Amino acid sequence: MPSLRQVRQRLRSIQGTKQIMRAMQLVSASKLKRVQGRLLQTRSVMGFLDGLLERVLTAAPEMTHPLCRAREGSPSRLVLFTSDAGLCGSYNTNLIQLAESFLRRDTLKGTHVIYIGKKGYRYFTRRGYMAAEAYLDLAGRPNLAKAEAIAQALMSRFLKEEASAVHLLYSQFISSAIYRPTILQWLPISLAPRPSPLAPSLEYIFEPSPERIFEDLLPRWALVKFQLVMLEAFTSEHSARMIAMKNATDNAEELLKALTLQRNKIRQASITKEISEIVGTAEALK
Repeated sequence: MPSLRQVRQRLRSIQGTKQIMRAMQLVSASKLKRVQGRLLQTRSVMGFLDGLLERVLTAAPEMTHPLCRAREGSPSRLVLFTSDAGLCGSYNTNLIQLAESFLRRDTLKGTHVIYIGKKGYRYFTRRGYMAAEAYLDLAGRPNLAKAEAIAQALMSRFLKEEASAVHLLYSQFISSAIYRPTILQWLPISLAPRPSPLAPSLEYIFEPSPERIFEDLLPRWALVKFQLVMLEAFTSEHSARMIAMKNATDNAEELLKALTLQRNKIRQASITKEISEIVGTAEALK
């Protein structure tokens, strides 16, 4: 059985750990609230662009765009979103497992990986998957200008036929307790099924023309989609870290209760022993 001094030392250590975990939980909750607000705004913008794109396609269903054309012969790109820091439970593990499954199916080894986040970069580079590009200092902060720069570079490579396709592997944010690892084909863009010409629809007036609007709209739509994916990933990261820190705080509280009970038992046994010694000594002196 540990001594009273050892139990007290463990109590102080766990109490300090609990305070740190609690502080990290509050910080993650604050970051989650801020990023989630931006995510909801971007989802609203994405919904507006989806509706606008549908109207344009309804007016001219035969339109196409270079971003929609499939390309062969060039390596594809996989953009892997992971966190820069740990302490977020199984968040990174689930993403890495899905990425491994995706790369395992690539029998020709023609996929180049672009890492956003240190955890995925360190894991795969140690196993021989070299980085086509790596962005390792975002730290879960939703830098939309940086996201736009990354997206522009990827679209440029796709249009120059340096990449046959671009897939995004990220964690989709469902709620504060649910986030789902997801693979999305970002390029080439797969347009939604176009409405039938016989279906009733509203008449819209397009200036200068549906074709010109479509030509300008689709790249903007793709940029906002990439920004939305980054926000989904970062919101999921902060949610996972908040839950992990809450679980750690709860576990520390349970340990404190158990150790407090053990300390009280040791103190009670010590007091009982001292009383017994006093009584025994008194009886011996009679």
